[in-house]
Amino acid sequence: MHRTEFRSRPPGGMSLTEVLVVIGFLAIVAAISIPNMLGVFSSSRYETARRNLNYLNGAVIGFNQANWELVLSTSGGSDDEKKIFDSLRYREAVNPAAGSPYLPPTATFVSSSSTNDFRAMWNGRMFEIVVPGSNGTGLDLMKIMGSSIQSSPTNTPVPPAS
Repeated sequence: MHRTEFRSRPPGGMSLTEVLVVIGFLAIVAAISIPNMLGVFSSSRYETARRNLNYLNGAVIGFNQANWELVLSTSGGSDDEKKIFDSLRYREAVNPAAGSPYLPPTATFVSSSSTNDFRAMWNGRMFEIVVPGSNGTGLDLMKIMGSSIQSSPTNTPVPPAS
């Protein structure tokens, strides 16, 4: 009689059931973690915008204490924000030179009306935040801290007549 030997499969392989269980487990982990990760990114963008808004308003307060109070009635578009921004970046409106103590010369003004951006709008005395989903044109808060020096301003507010 001849003897038949049965060999089992090698110990390194996985069955179809094991593969499906692992894929199911990874799908559950992804379903839980991906929305949480998106929430983290969203809240970090809000915190960055809020920090930049506080930086801008701190510059406005410093300018107001050292010079005159920046009061400019609001109008449509981003002209108001540009005038205030230039006043905070440069020492003199007549002969502009970079080096203001209020905003660094690398601060960048980028106007935006996209409802996907965090924007800063001038309300007459301070900047206020406009969150994504809201209409309005203003300074893009995510692009304010640039890396190169911008050109000189053209139309900064002048001090009030005494």
